Amino acid sequence: MVDSIIIMADRSPVGLNSAAEAIRMGAGLVALGETVPTKVVLGGDAVWLLAKAADPKAVGQDPVDNAMEMADLADLEICVLREALQAAGLGEGNLRSYGKLSIVSQEELAEMLATTGTAFRL
Repeated sequence: MVDSIIIMADRSPVGLNSAAEAIRMGAGLVALGETVPTKVVLGGDAVWLLAKAADPKAVGQDPVDNAMEMADLADLEICVLREALQAAGLGEGNLRSYGKLSIVSQEELAEMLATTGTAFRL
């Protein structure tokens, strides 16, 4: 049996749904009532998904509000890669408010991946 899950997304949310789908997938897994700890990690350009200034409608995308609401209801932990935020010119203050949001370094991510049961990359 799987003892923990990490779902990673690193592609731009513009034109792709993989970052939002990672959150939906994570929320779905947690909402099933299973006791398998699940985290979503956003790196690369996927960090733009949580940027306050992002306007999905301006680029013909659906807002991420429903996915974030699902994540909140499921109490899903979402991690954002610090180095990806810095590369995008963003800081923690530029991100949407979310109760279980944490900023992790590449070293912390490597440690998380080394100890997780299963990892997916979308």
